[in-house]
Amino acid sequence: MSKVVLHADLNNFYASVACLAHPEWRELPLAVCGDPTLRHGIVLAKNMPAKRKGVITGQAIWQARQSCPDLRTIAPDFDEVLRYSGIVRGIFSRYTNRVQPFGVDEAWLDVSGPQVEIDDGFCIANHLRHTVREETGLTLSVGVSDNRVFAKLGSDLKKPDGVSVVCAQNRARVLDPLPVSDLLFVGRATAKKLHAIGIFTIGQLAEVDPGALKAVFGKNGMMLSRFARGDDTASVIAEDMQPTMKSIGNSITTAHDITTLHDARITLYGLCESVASRMRKHHVAGRVVQLSIRNATLDWYQRRQKLSFDTDSSFDLFVTTYALLQANWQEGAPLRSLGVSVSALSPAGELMQLSFLPEDALRQKHQILEQTIDHIRDRYGHFAIQRAIMLSDRALGKINPEEEHVVHPLPFFK
Repeated sequence: MSKVVLHADLNNFYASVACLAHPEWRELPLAVCGDPTLRHGIVLAKNMPAKRKGVITGQAIWQARQSCPDLRTIAPDFDEVLRYSGIVRGIFSRYTNRVQPFGVDEAWLDVSGPQVEIDDGFCIANHLRHTVREETGLTLSVGVSDNRVFAKLGSDLKKPDGVSVVCAQNRARVLDPLPVSDLLFVGRATAKKLHAIGIFTIGQLAEVDPGALKAVFGKNGMMLSRFARGDDTASVIAEDMQPTMKSIGNSITTAHDITTLHDARITLYGLCESVASRMRKHHVAGRVVQLSIRNATLDWYQRRQKLSFDTDSSFDLFVTTYALLQANWQEGAPLRSLGVSVSALSPAGELMQLSFLPEDALRQKHQILEQTIDHIRDRYGHFAIQRAIMLSDRALGKINPEEEHVVHPLPFFK
């Protein structure tokens, strides 16, 4: 039985949701943007009139206005976005119970069956597209293939509101000429490295010996080779199956540059509480702590420390990341962003192992305290209880784990 996989991508999702509430905006250039007062002022989504005038997702607002002076900018309505995301996923579930979300606006659907071929997948995709448009007013672009990677590429080929088939029979014509930057998870840095060794298209990448790519990119080189060849034998992961997590983290662009250890402590406490809270909600603990730093020239670098014990405590995360920061940053040099993540995750124990060792006893006290804080915040909200240091700079102290966090699943290919 051949596999038939769809990748459904809601077109300009954030902007489209905004236009549902304000139909008069549909013909005006519109961009949904982050908060410029918190230095998150980039374009998250744009509608088609803005796209035709050169507005690009990821641009700073000032850059978008250079190409489109009459651009209307609005903040995202996350409640409405999540509501419509849930409605559309409900529609997906009518077609198959094998739905794997990829963010709030994308998902893979495995519609394979004993007598389902690629041509049938094309018909299903068109029916799905019409159903979503009729019931929600939103449009979908859908890719059809026998694997997730090519289905994802297909959904980008006909936007908005189109269906594309990418398979072995037409890949030489449809897929191979595409720029390598169109491939899943190939960002600007990876594309630049590929260009440097003479690889510009997906077809060229597919022809390169996997061993040569591994020599240049390490294990990611093998992943790139498999992506380019569509070598994806894994099944679509059903939405109700909890994916195995690789790491949990949070990073933030601070409201103003960090130049003092005091400001760094505020930010790190917020990040560590955010990450530790999320770990406890997922019932995991971790052993490898990583600090990510971005300076004023926007260069990122990471430092990590392996602990001798598993933890889900913000106290442990803070002590570790603060030591890493002190060892790798000179106070006074402005920092724009900080991030904290924890990997080498394992299930957290339901029972606490008592100990008479001073360091273990202190860790147990911290664990009890943080569980108590979790209960207070669950009932009264995250900001019902805060560390005193967070109040000394309210702009830096606004990190909320319920709104800003990243849960990283295990790699797409192992």
